[in-house]
Amino acid sequence: MKVKADYLIYCDESCPLEHEPITLLGAIGCSYDNKEKIFNDLRNLKNEYFANSKYETKWVKVSKSKIDYYKKLIDYFFDNDDIKIRILVAKNKYKLDNDKYNNGDYQTWYYKMYYYLLDRFVFSNYNYYMLYDEKDKSTTYRMNEVRKIIIDKKSFNNQENFDFKIKQINSKESELMQLLDVIMGAIGYKNRGYTNKNSIKGEAKKEIVRYIEEKSSKNLCCKTSPFEPKLNIFIWEPRKEVKDGV
Repeated sequence: MKVKADYLIYCDESCPLEHEPITLLGAIGCSYDNKEKIFNDLRNLKNEYFANSKYETKWVKVSKSKIDYYKKLIDYFFDNDDIKIRILVAKNKYKLDNDKYNNGDYQTWYYKMYYYLLDRFVFSNYNYYMLYDEKDKSTTYRMNEVRKIIIDKKSFNNQENFDFKIKQINSKESELMQLLDVIMGAIGYKNRGYTNKNSIKGEAKKEIVRYIEEKSSKNLCCKTSPFEPKLNIFIWEPRKEVKDGV
């Protein structure tokens, strides 16, 4: 892929359906110039532990036998100043009133959340190329709507031209999207209360959650400053003063 851009952003989601009580959206970014080095580093890490650079890293694969690899992966993220992550955690979705606030359309709410995710991740003095996981034609249409809003806002704040391109990809093709899946998976695991459950099967995941909290000095159930540059967490809930909705 050849593209003129300062930064690359990869986006993904967890539990996006309307009936699910918690939905997570995530964005991971790096400078375009460092993309190849980062991808090579992450593939070399896979070779080191699995002798297979095409191993697909996923949160659901975290286990005791692979715990050293996943800790090393997290170390790489925190040691590499060029990689940044922002996670939006939407909680208490049962309070949503889409009929009142989103024209009866859950997808309208969903892509509002995508805007909130990206608004604090994109700055008007850079150009961006955003890649998101393959879904369907409707996703492309909605993401283009989000893109237009971001361009309008960021261009307004900057006299120079602001560029924000988007493209669908398969997450299996992206090392950074796989890294995002692990961090987002850990945050979702903690926010869903799974770390409080007694389960031998989940001990490896609990250990990874604790490891990320130690490395970041953050409670993964708590929001960070909106200006946190490394691991930024935004907890969204329906506004209490209007009872439901966005």
